[in-house]
Amino acid sequence: MPIINIKFIEQVVATPEQKQELVKRMTETFVDVLGDVVRPFTYVVIEETKMFDWGIAGKPMPDLAWLCSDEYNGIIKKSQDIMGAYVAEQAAAAAADGGGGGGGND
Repeated sequence: MPIINIKFIEQVVATPEQKQELVKRMTETFVDVLGDVVRPFTYVVIEETKMFDWGIAGKPMPDLAWLCSDEYNGIIKKSQDIMGAYVAEQAAAAAADGGGGGGGND
């Protein structure tokens, strides 16, 4: 049986009406892909997490001022630099191996 889990921050993301619409649409998406046979067995579970019971980069959320801060932008930039260096390293290794490997997003 398909189980679709959707997680939200309580009272921040979706209204009760939007949640009902998500239940309907997520079920329809599964049925569109897998066939009507799955409809009676498709469960959609919406879980809500209380504010400040979750976090990003070690910071309890939602702290919207922090998400717009130079500190958070610096964390994102550092992560992008690390990933960019890794991608460049992989591209150089593939080129050294004769350009094979595929896997690119051309």
